[in-house]
Amino acid sequence: MIPNKSYGKNTMSRAEQIVGQHAALKSDRVNFESYWQTLHDFFYIEASDVNRSYFPGTELNIDKLYDSTTLEAADVLASGFMNYLTPPTSRWFSLKAKNPLIKDSKAVGRFLDDVAEEVNYVLDRSNFYTQMYTNFKSSGIYGTSCMIEEEDIEDDARFTSIPIKNVCFREDSRGRVVAYYIDFEYTAQQAADRWGTENLSDKLQEEMRQDIKPQKKHPFVLYISKRHVRDVRKSDKENLPIEALWVDVNAKKVMEESGYNELPCMCHRFEKRPYIPWGFSPAMKALPFARVLNAAAKTNLRSMMKHTDPAVAIPDNAFLMPLNMNPRAINYYNKARMDGGSKDIFSFGNNGDPNAGMMAVDYYAGKVKSLMYYDVFLAFDRVTKQMNNPEI
Repeated sequence: MIPNKSYGKNTMSRAEQIVGQHAALKSDRVNFESYWQTLHDFFYIEASDVNRSYFPGTELNIDKLYDSTTLEAADVLASGFMNYLTPPTSRWFSLKAKNPLIKDSKAVGRFLDDVAEEVNYVLDRSNFYTQMYTNFKSSGIYGTSCMIEEEDIEDDARFTSIPIKNVCFREDSRGRVVAYYIDFEYTAQQAADRWGTENLSDKLQEEMRQDIKPQKKHPFVLYISKRHVRDVRKSDKENLPIEALWVDVNAKKVMEESGYNELPCMCHRFEKRPYIPWGFSPAMKALPFARVLNAAAKTNLRSMMKHTDPAVAIPDNAFLMPLNMNPRAINYYNKARMDGGSKDIFSFGNNGDPNAGMMAVDYYAGKVKSLMYYDVFLAFDRVTKQMNNPEI
């Protein structure tokens, strides 16, 4: 298709369209964001918060955790998929021709083997495996993960696992992801370094001139989708099959237009349900047990503290309320009414059974591990044969 395209006049409306679509998609996922934050608090505390803001260095919040089973199970799940599906120490894929007329050709087979070797070499040189671990972990916890691949001058390819809070996407009628909206934040200086001061909005240029709040971040969106209008006779970045538009959200302005020959984003949903773009995960199924596990661990901790350092009672005219049953607490009682005054100071309130608490902790920890495939991946250690991906 050969369009009669004149950007300058339509750029603003295109940016407004992308910003509006992005805002609508973010609004549709509000309920998921609350759920993702809860999953983050129990399974993935080292990741960025989903619906909370924080200052650098304060993102690790362990207030809900009294047991580390959930964190361990999430790590084992990600490591299991990594080691058994995409092991860095061996070639885990092969290439075959789809055309049945040539797939049995030895020459074609040798060529595809050579290509597979080149691909494996590029993956080894790049950051693929460090980012793939994060991708597996995000998928296992949030049910959805997204990774983008771009060319790299030094390593040929560069992979980035996008935090779930920074990406929205649209599906086609067959449930395939066809458009990505990726959030970025830049200061005015960073935006100027990328696109030049003259291309910034008036507000950002004013910040640059007056040096107002130099660390203030501004929202930008990278929109990636199939380009529906292009000149197929040209191969410049504005006519490639996949379009990529950088948009200033506040100014509703396209900052940069480029493109790709193939869609560079990869989206994985651990479990997909019809008509819902976001995936569902093992951690979602394990979350009720994770809550009970940490509640049991907290209660058992208090029981053990009471047995180790119990509360004491001291004689007085009467018990002074409220009664304090915490470790090392002091309570006053009427000595004449307590055992005929045979005791002066004694410990009390430590009648709970820590062993029963430990049994509860072990039980719910086992439930969490089972739903997170913990036992499955540990069982693979005892398998002596070499398994391929479908078997795993």
